[in-house]
Amino acid sequence: MNVNIFKRVFFNISCVFQVTLFEQRNFAGRRLDLTSDCQKLSEKNFPDRCNSVQVESGAWVGYEHENFRGRQYLWDMSDRGEYNCTDKWCAQGDHISSVRAVKQDTNTARAQLFERAGYSGKKTELHDDIPNLMSRYSLNRVSSIKVMGGTWVAYQEPNYRGAHYILEKKDYNNFSDWGAQNSTVGSMRRVRFS
Repeated sequence: MNVNIFKRVFFNISCVFQVTLFEQRNFAGRRLDLTSDCQKLSEKNFPDRCNSVQVESGAWVGYEHENFRGRQYLWDMSDRGEYNCTDKWCAQGDHISSVRAVKQDTNTARAQLFERAGYSGKKTELHDDIPNLMSRYSLNRVSSIKVMGGTWVAYQEPNYRGAHYILEKKDYNNFSDWGAQNSTVGSMRRVRFS
């Protein structure tokens, strides 16, 4: 077998997404290693308290409730994938009940934001991280989004703060489609997988 082909095959097989959850801050206390989605952390004998996270590879989203429901928390490879406390992922508490891997799309990052539901009203196209949609595009309300490339995270506040929502490649007809309670979007960035 050609050595280069072997390396590519081995890399693809060994390139498993992995995340480690810790019960306490600063990577202490009980830990849980995951390489696949988990709808109920309680079934893994892990408490629903998570205060620090290490991402070994990929990007992950933790949910406040079981079965991938409730408030979302992104853990990706920004800041070397190390989250030593809940403040690092904009959490309002330490309650995590389910975790899943974020789907990676390797196409060029591209998202269209629309002021109104159903892809109408003022339209803005993004190709890169935007720390403040209002100052850059005079836009702070987004009711529908088309993600045509890459994987994104939308934050309610500027500078990547506040409640946030993972936007994988697809069309979102209304803000409720990405799990938000309203159309406030203050900033957006691409999810970091490496």
